[in-house]
Amino acid sequence: MSNDYILECSIDPRKGKLSVKGIITIPAPPRNALFILNRGLRWTKTVRRTAMGNIALEVYKTDDVEVPKFYNGDLWVFQIDEPDLDEIVIEVEYSGQIHPPSKESRMPVMGYIKKDFVELACYCAWYPVPFNMETHLFFDVVLKGPEDWTWKANGTCKKLRETDDSNIWKLKQDSLVNDITLVGLPERNAHLDSESLFWGPKDMIGSQKILDNDARKMLELLEEWLGPRGTENPVKFVITPRTQGGAYARSGHIVVGGGYATDIKLRPQVLQAMCHEICHDWFCKASVKNFDNWVDESLAEYCSIIVTDDYLKEDFLDWRVSLTKEKLEKQGHVPSIRNLTRDQDESYAAYYFRGFLLLNEISEKVGRNLFRDIIGEFARLSVKSDTVTSEMFLEFIEKKSGKKIYDVANLWLDFEGTGIP
Repeated sequence: MSNDYILECSIDPRKGKLSVKGIITIPAPPRNALFILNRGLRWTKTVRRTAMGNIALEVYKTDDVEVPKFYNGDLWVFQIDEPDLDEIVIEVEYSGQIHPPSKESRMPVMGYIKKDFVELACYCAWYPVPFNMETHLFFDVVLKGPEDWTWKANGTCKKLRETDDSNIWKLKQDSLVNDITLVGLPERNAHLDSESLFWGPKDMIGSQKILDNDARKMLELLEEWLGPRGTENPVKFVITPRTQGGAYARSGHIVVGGGYATDIKLRPQVLQAMCHEICHDWFCKASVKNFDNWVDESLAEYCSIIVTDDYLKEDFLDWRVSLTKEKLEKQGHVPSIRNLTRDQDESYAAYYFRGFLLLNEISEKVGRNLFRDIIGEFARLSVKSDTVTSEMFLEFIEKKSGKKIYDVANLWLDFEGTGIP
């Protein structure tokens, strides 16, 4: 089951303002539906549609449940108080400005509306992000923005019409996704080459073009191995001006803060990092609310390293295994994978470093060629699944390999401390 969002948005970059009217359809809703909304946005309408007409919904902010750190917003309770409903339809209106994270949170600014660039995703909670419900959603968004701007989203993105002082765009996603991402900038400043893998400000894209050819060939290698990607959207690396927060992938829409390093000495690491984000077109179904997310991140890391090794033929895999072990030692004490969630600081070292080494360990037990085939099969299964869990992944490997791998996996998943088990 999934939520369905129909939104009408107006963005004024000159004033940094956002106004939204929306309809959210929630299947099998809980008694209290929880949503996260940016602290700079204010509700002006919250009603529930019924056969008898609209009913005002009681909405209040709560601190009873902690919001994951990567979401910059307050938690709001929509009080429904009717059990066993097939679905509810909520109408909302809200407006304001996107506020940055508090300094105490030490989180990077991952969403903003500025006069020369807009970047919006779930991290800044620019739309009501579902908290205690299914996070996968469809969306249909009508966007009103400045007449001389162009936009990119994790779905189809088309200009509908022009008015005297604005353009109306249609953003639509008919496949299940876990976010609504939107970036935009003045068209005169934009690199708009349909043949390029890159999109964004001209003055930033110029240096990135050197990566285009290699990244395209590595994308082909990934598709040969893992099968069709989980989206029909073409891969686009959307470069944004922010300097912190790294990259995130949404259905072929890969948003990268500051762009990639172009120093030839760093080329292997850069190409691997690009492939990691592409791999999330296959591996993006595990929940970020529990440790299952290690499956998505570890698989993206493992597959991107393997395909970089295939492409460069420079013993990249062996070098990366050695380097990752060194990084884990320097990291010091790291909690177990099983006891971490994605919003905890140590999860990066646990999921990316230790998780990658766990998969490499299993590949040596199973046999690298067979393990590679199994991962290719799992990738095809993953894109067709609504959700992926650690248990589902490990059971799949054991069944396909005919090897007992649970003891090895549990040793790594439960290990806490410095380095590896």
